[in-house]
Amino acid sequence: MPNPDTAPAPVATYRLQLRGGMDLDGARALLPWLTELGISHLYLAPPFRAASGSTHGYDVIDPTCIDPALGGQDAFERLSDAARQAGVGIVVDIVPNHMGFTPENPWLAYVMRAGPDSQYAPVFDIDWSKGRLHFPVLDGSPADLLTAGDIAMSGMPADPMLRVYDRDFPLRITDLAKQLAAAPHELDTPALQALLEEQHWSLGHWRDDADRIIHRRFFNITDLIGVRQEDPAIFDLTHAWIIAQVDAGRIQGLRVDHIDGLAQPGAYLDRLRAAVGSAPIWIEKIVKAGEQIPAAWPIEGMSGYEFMGPVTRLLTEPAGLAAMRTAAQGAVPASTGDEIQAVRMEMLANVFTPEVARVTEAAMHALDASETERSAVRAAMIHLAARWPVYRSYAADMRPLDPAILDAVATADDETRAHDLLRVLKHPASPPARVFAMRFEQLTGALTAKSEEDTVFFRSVASLPLCEVGAEPDLSAETASWFEAQMATRAAQTPLALNALSTHDTKRSADARATLIALTRFPDLARTVFGQARQRAADRNLPERWGLYALQTALMLRGEPDAQARIADHVAKAMREAKDVSFHESPNQEAESAVTDLCLSLMDALDDGLLPDDDAHQLAGAISAVVLAQVALQLTAPGIPDIYQGTEALAVALTDPDNRRPVDWHALRSVTGDDSLSARKLALTRTLLAERSAAPRLFTHGTYRLSERDGALVVQRELDGQRFSWTIELAA
Repeated sequence: MPNPDTAPAPVATYRLQLRGGMDLDGARALLPWLTELGISHLYLAPPFRAASGSTHGYDVIDPTCIDPALGGQDAFERLSDAARQAGVGIVVDIVPNHMGFTPENPWLAYVMRAGPDSQYAPVFDIDWSKGRLHFPVLDGSPADLLTAGDIAMSGMPADPMLRVYDRDFPLRITDLAKQLAAAPHELDTPALQALLEEQHWSLGHWRDDADRIIHRRFFNITDLIGVRQEDPAIFDLTHAWIIAQVDAGRIQGLRVDHIDGLAQPGAYLDRLRAAVGSAPIWIEKIVKAGEQIPAAWPIEGMSGYEFMGPVTRLLTEPAGLAAMRTAAQGAVPASTGDEIQAVRMEMLANVFTPEVARVTEAAMHALDASETERSAVRAAMIHLAARWPVYRSYAADMRPLDPAILDAVATADDETRAHDLLRVLKHPASPPARVFAMRFEQLTGALTAKSEEDTVFFRSVASLPLCEVGAEPDLSAETASWFEAQMATRAAQTPLALNALSTHDTKRSADARATLIALTRFPDLARTVFGQARQRAADRNLPERWGLYALQTALMLRGEPDAQARIADHVAKAMREAKDVSFHESPNQEAESAVTDLCLSLMDALDDGLLPDDDAHQLAGAISAVVLAQVALQLTAPGIPDIYQGTEALAVALTDPDNRRPVDWHALRSVTGDDSLSARKLALTRTLLAERSAAPRLFTHGTYRLSERDGALVVQRELDGQRFSWTIELAA
């Protein structure tokens, strides 16, 4: 077990993306910058061996080693040694829920060759009763791809492979496979058909084969396969490296990715806590407004999404938000809730078809239903899932359903089988009932994420800062007393939770959101520019909501480097996420180009009179005030501030990949003590982190008071006679 006396006290974490030009030696070179800034823990994106070309590391193919592309174990130990010398801890982002679904994955390769009898088959969440592992990767028939040279034999007779495009698929070692590996030219269409029929896996078209998928996916991403962490042996296998590094004192904290994907999150966290002792554990978890994580979970807290929404709501002016919503009426969905439910129903019918089939099967067993009832049971399950008000419940961990959930699905009483399923979720006493609870809860988490933050948040766009992970489009602006109460709860329940403003997953960085939060201070201006944006969209025969989206994007990226290219990339992604005009599977490039052109024209118009000089000057001042206020709130609140790479200075970014662009470290180091907003933000960050370093327990465990005084917010912290006060100016 780690020695807690050798670990630095948490003051602030610094999230660093790996890959894309940043490896572990590059991370080591940043340590002087981080210590000067006042960071206590370097928080690394997943460093494990990932699929070739991975840009993010969440498609892990071997969780027992550091990716050679990042420098391997030697580079990790160099970083760890240097961090210890500098007094900096290391937090690692771990990915227990899933791995890369690719033949590159060595454990999966064994399963592909040996099938359900493979020693590694229990690692993966696969329903072998439904057929063979299915890889929907083709863009034509196998015969046509064979003719085109995109399918061919590779490997040796003792290790036969089928080359599909640029990937080698391991084959069962049969007489046919050995014969074709020795004589690749003999692979013709009949031989290919025979070869494929004898495999434990199948190939299909990338667009049409979702019904044949038998593995649990991460959301609807077929290239990621669920891992069965509910099996203690699988936990031990997948966590061996992590536990060894914690025991060796090389890791001082863990961030657990996508806790809601696991079968039994609570049981997993109990096992993880037992394995890593007192090392801090933070979880990626999204909660709805007012929702709390289970108090029994042995963790420091969540990774910070839940902090961003309250900051936005505090700094948003009610009159301006109301003006924006009024100006957007008729262009955005009349009811966000109705829109979400409609999207959920569509996704349950067309996107999550393998998951719906699996949950329906589990529901049939839980209810001991007859085959004639399958359609009714399926409809009942969909009825519940479409109305589930939180990402997931924890019935599989034997936790009672929250009353808010029961209220939201009260109409289940009108659906006989839905009522029966709800009864099972309330009391999952039998093994089939617990399996149903587990499968249903894994579905609702994925369904909520894809329907809300990855779809409706790009439709209900009256105020983009509220269309954010950890927030919701219809939330209200709030007061200092409300925020104080939120922080009091935070201090009482999870005083060491992370406080984030920007992350690798936020739709817009804090400094991008600041522009639109500042706009709420000018209701008349907001009404004018929203009206102009709608009219310009209508003039171009575009949906008016895309005029509003284009305007807000133009406002955020005014003056940003490479704005034109970044807008084009972002608009394409946003429209495909919205799934109303363009789609990831079938992009409408004409519409995407039209909205991009509208956004660029609005950016020009803002500089040419749409935003008068006086208004522009006042808005710029308000933006500066919001940027600095967000930082001050983050660094003085209960919890541990998490600073995303490069955001210690001004950093305007949109959703990924824009927010994962490489940081210009030379430019960041060159931010000097002038009066620029970037320099002021950096100076404020350093000042307040120094205060936290001098009195860490005061900031994590002290009382928190927030009051409004003469156009400013006043923060007061107190613990055992120690006091701290800070005034946050809201005026420019």
